[in-house]
Amino acid sequence: MGAEPTGGAGDVAAPIFQLPGVIGTHHIGASTDQAQEAIAAETVRIVREYAESGRAPNIVNLARRSPACCLLVVRHYDRVGVLAAVFTRIREAGINVQETENIVFDGAKAAVARISLSEAPSDAVLDSIRKSSRDIIELSLLTL
Repeated sequence: MGAEPTGGAGDVAAPIFQLPGVIGTHHIGASTDQAQEAIAAETVRIVREYAESGRAPNIVNLARRSPACCLLVVRHYDRVGVLAAVFTRIREAGINVQETENIVFDGAKAAVARISLSEAPSDAVLDSIRKSSRDIIELSLLTL
């Protein structure tokens, strides 16, 4: 507000503090034991939620709409290296992955990967992805 004192003491003379029901403190008001405990508790809550769900709460700069133009759906056996092979072919084609989700089904035998891409892969790239692993069951490309 520009009306705070520059040193460690002085009056706060901003017009907002003249309004009924308004109480203000210098920035030091955030340094109380109660404020510090609240900040610590909220930090722990955010880290715990992220660790448990993989999603951070209170994100303010997420894209409202992904720049992806298509969705590559890869149904596959849940085995080591399947998605690594898929992502290698996508990288070799110079296509950017915007978002990824891999869902493993009950019993951990099969899964489905949903890969949002910046551009549609050519038929040749799709064919190379299919051939990259015997553990790919089905491949679909959807336009978004």
